[in-house]
Amino acid sequence: MPINIKNREAEELLAELKRRTGKGTTDLLLSLLREEKLRSDGEVAQDVKAGMDNARRLQQAWNSLPVIDDRPFDEILAYDADGFPR
Repeated sequence: MPINIKNREAEELLAELKRRTGKGTTDLLLSLLREEKLRSDGEVAQDVKAGMDNARRLQQAWNSLPVIDDRPFDEILAYDADGFPR
């Protein structure tokens, strides 16, 4: 897939980085894209870890609540096998 960038700032930054690094456009863009992907992967991993930590805290909070009624759900709901109240 060819890339055509029509942005003056992008063109200037690319030219400056090519001068500084001595890399060609393809190598430079590939390097930058790989770095961005690694950074993005790290952010996703951090988001997943934060979500898991939140779920763990929620589960701990739920488990610490007192049991108010220890009857089975079927008995609490009091419906028979046909779905009618007992």
